[in-house]
Amino acid sequence: MKRCILFALALLPVVTVAAEPKASMSFQGYSGLINTPTATLFTEGTFYLQYGNQVETRDGYRHGDNYNFGIGLWEYVEVSGRLAEYKDSVSGSGPTDLSANIKLGMPFIPKDWFSLALGMQDVGGAANYFDAQYVVASKNLFDDVNVSLGLGKSDSNQGRLDGVFAGIAWQPYEWVKLSAEYDAADTQLALHISSPKSWLNSGIQLTTDLLVSSSNEALKDDFYYGLGLTIPLDFNGANTSSPYREQNSNLVHTQAYSPLDVQSGVIERSATAERLLVLELLAKEGFEAIEVAEADYNTVYVELENHVYNRNQIDGLGVALGILSKHIQHNYSHFKLVLKEREIPILVVKGSLAEYDAFLTDNQPLKLDISTDTFGSQRINTTAALQDSNSLWFKPRITFWPGLVTRVGTEFGVFDASLALISHLEVPLWPGATITAQHTKQIAETTNFKDGEFFADDKQTTGLKQYSVHQTFALPYSIKNMASVGRYRDTYNYLANEVRWQSFAGSHKINLLTARYENQITPEREHYQGCNILFPTCWKKAEPQQRDVIVAKYRYYNAHFNASAEVQVGQYWQQDKGVVVKLERLFGDVTLNLTYKDTKVDNEEANQFIGLGFSIPLTPRKDYNNKYFQVRGKPKWQYSVNTLVGKSHNNLTPGSGDSTQLFYNLDSTFYNNNRLGSEYIYENSNRLRQAYYQAR
Repeated sequence: MKRCILFALALLPVVTVAAEPKASMSFQGYSGLINTPTATLFTEGTFYLQYGNQVETRDGYRHGDNYNFGIGLWEYVEVSGRLAEYKDSVSGSGPTDLSANIKLGMPFIPKDWFSLALGMQDVGGAANYFDAQYVVASKNLFDDVNVSLGLGKSDSNQGRLDGVFAGIAWQPYEWVKLSAEYDAADTQLALHISSPKSWLNSGIQLTTDLLVSSSNEALKDDFYYGLGLTIPLDFNGANTSSPYREQNSNLVHTQAYSPLDVQSGVIERSATAERLLVLELLAKEGFEAIEVAEADYNTVYVELENHVYNRNQIDGLGVALGILSKHIQHNYSHFKLVLKEREIPILVVKGSLAEYDAFLTDNQPLKLDISTDTFGSQRINTTAALQDSNSLWFKPRITFWPGLVTRVGTEFGVFDASLALISHLEVPLWPGATITAQHTKQIAETTNFKDGEFFADDKQTTGLKQYSVHQTFALPYSIKNMASVGRYRDTYNYLANEVRWQSFAGSHKINLLTARYENQITPEREHYQGCNILFPTCWKKAEPQQRDVIVAKYRYYNAHFNASAEVQVGQYWQQDKGVVVKLERLFGDVTLNLTYKDTKVDNEEANQFIGLGFSIPLTPRKDYNNKYFQVRGKPKWQYSVNTLVGKSHNNLTPGSGDSTQLFYNLDSTFYNNNRLGSEYIYENSNRLRQAYYQAR
């Protein structure tokens, strides 16, 4: 195999097309060559995934299962994780380890000078083989060559990154790269191949990394490789401009008038006819609870609820504003649009019809007055109100998503999971009031989640898990309040109240959740398997009959970085007290997040976790919406992996920081998953235009 690879390498110089070396994932999980990092970071907004068969242990390199994943959070910030399984050559099994890495590029250095980066491998870990810190500089030469030089300190028994290391990469084509390195102990030569971006949709690429040769005795004769994917995360392209004016110029003019106007030869419509046309078009799009009226002589007034563009409310807003600006052209100069949820106003948008039409047609800057201070915003002293027949009351809405409970990198295996189908029902009753219920259908599970096994207590089971009644009120100063009562997690009756405040532009947000849960059954006390039940220490701690949860959250959103930082403090479901910090980066409808948890149960040892997670939409941009019912997917499905830090072990430790937040809550239902405010809308203004022309 290696002779074939070397023969292929010999043919590369025959015809070359210079290409600047791109970032690739190393066998260690960070961006780099084979085992060494470079100062070229992962591309911002791109997710990297790799499976490899090389693992490093205290005794040396050997075959094993190595799962790497990473993301370019920003141009100068990269985070990655690694899940390694050390298989014993005799038994075929062994321990696993989950570790995290971070690399920071240094800004303000001219790119034609060099690039500089600092990094840490296995951040905060204790029981690991990968702990290392390093600084590395890289520079591009001759358009297709990149050289790197670095200094590291490492706990590796192989000497990897423990001293001066260096590397060189040559990329003769866009799809192939050859690299050589000295990792402070050994020298390696490798081949990196990627598929052309045109092969797969959305810029997804397949990658292959092959270790050709090494001076390390354990790596000389075996075949080591990595197989991976690179996935751009902004599927909608909401933050990139498009030439809408050219491709839609004809469409704009044909949409300005209805077929009835053309046939009758009447171009100057009355104010009532224009409002009626807008009402009909909004109803046809699937909007509900629509009301179109006249606020004053120059202003058309519109109220509506968007339950069809559920992935992101900004899509529904873009479609509604586009319809207004294209079909109200003769009798009004301005508009006022009130976006509602369960007849509770959540967003007020005001502006000039001509200026918004120029934004759509001529790529002019967006000029809107946007506010979430909606108390008393609904129409007052309006005339000639028209209402549609799309009523929202007592209309069931069912949301489906996969329920996934996992254990990753534990002392019992690489990956264990319990998979279920979750269905969530909502039925609106009256303004602000909704009944909800949630059912779980268990589908599959790995061995360790089966009855009597290690994770049996955490498996998902079939049954009705939750049902609640919610009442939401709008209060002055951008405050909303939701009171809830019902059943939670099978056996707990609960009473909860959530209050939320948001600043005018949406940059700052504060939540306060208070809840009491009372178990309606007395759970049997269980003992540890294989332990003598005559000893008190062999019995598990009894579950509390009553649980009080009090969680306060503060969130700051920065439009320039399109990211948010959130701090939670309080008492959580397991009655642990402490802090949870979350940094979330937005890429269209996909998010990446980093979390840090530090909580403690009274009279017990504190637990600290760091985690890397993501969320993706599991529903189309425009959902199915029948007149009598609706079926949809979850607009923000979340998954994360966590690793214990600050301990002398990586043993399985119960989770912490569970805020008990329901699927139906203020942030998701009324505030577009914290994406409802002028800061976010202006940052993603191109999506308003894109939604009108492409999402319908």
